[in-house]
Amino acid sequence: MRLVYQGKTKDVYEDDDCLIFHFKDNILGFESKEDTGGNEVIGRREGKGSAILKETEFFFKLLEENGIRTHFVERINERRAKFLKAEKIPLEVIYRFKAYGSFLRRYGKIVKPLQKLDIIEFTLKDDALGDPLICEEAVEKLGIASKEEIEEMKRITRKVAQILKEFFESRGLEIIDFKLEFGRRNGELLVIDEISGDTMRVMKEGQVLKQEEILEVIE
Repeated sequence: MRLVYQGKTKDVYEDDDCLIFHFKDNILGFESKEDTGGNEVIGRREGKGSAILKETEFFFKLLEENGIRTHFVERINERRAKFLKAEKIPLEVIYRFKAYGSFLRRYGKIVKPLQKLDIIEFTLKDDALGDPLICEEAVEKLGIASKEEIEEMKRITRKVAQILKEFFESRGLEIIDFKLEFGRRNGELLVIDEISGDTMRVMKEGQVLKQEEILEVIE
């Protein structure tokens, strides 16, 4: 296998028509504080990578059961899984049920913590630029995705939002926000990368759960 990407939370290897993800124990944060929406590695926690992989397997299978195509193939071991190759669209599609994290930092006093939103945001996936917000017209004009693809990503994201909301509500929990990534394969848009405690915030009694605590919910 050939290493094609070395990231903050996982390494990616090429394996014929598939990719192998190796999940790390790195913790992300913002200004040295743990935050799943952060872009900095602030530490390491033993077993975190294994938990993220188990969650990714669970949530991708949940989406597939509900008619949403993903690139997940199979889990190989505690740290590695196989995924179909797809042409990655360099966007993060964020669904915000409520205001939290960077949304509060961005808009300050005009927004209240945990204010109801139910909105979709697009950010350009580029760490060097700080993953800036990008409007739909710019996505189209810059050739990142077509108008039809933008609408399809939004449609899928709304459907995922409903699936995740119902899942966590059934367990007495509240999902605050999550992000998706998309790729093209054989003319179809697939949900790619991962869906886990690293890409969502879930609350219990007003406290955001750690990644391993989300694993306890699904096991």
